[in-house]
Amino acid sequence: MLADILPHLNGVTKKGKKLWAICPAHPDKNPSLSITEQDDRVLMHCFGCQANGIEIMKALRLSPSLLFRDPRKNEIPIKVLEQAQEDYFFIDIFEQEKAKGTRITYNDFKRYRLAKERVKLLKVS
Repeated sequence: MLADILPHLNGVTKKGKKLWAICPAHPDKNPSLSITEQDDRVLMHCFGCQANGIEIMKALRLSPSLLFRDPRKNEIPIKVLEQAQEDYFFIDIFEQEKAKGTRITYNDFKRYRLAKERVKLLKVS
């Protein structure tokens, strides 16, 4: 869990039992994001912008399911995580282009719908 998240954060330091990092949810210069692993979950809280773990994961474009260990499985396959990152990126670009009024191809629309479905499946209920 924690090992999957930390590589995506900047300025990670350890102070006592907690890890601290630069918050990706707001323009942060000093580590204000507190990170701890407790039981079967990762707890995150930004003391700068008050973001919680779910908001941090969205800012990182990672699945919030990484915050929780599934008792049935020990890990999410890396290919699924890589695909989710690509999906978030594609969805963001597609929606920006659509908002600008850019003409959208049918293939891009199909890929957008597929990406939205995959992302929806990874979200924590």
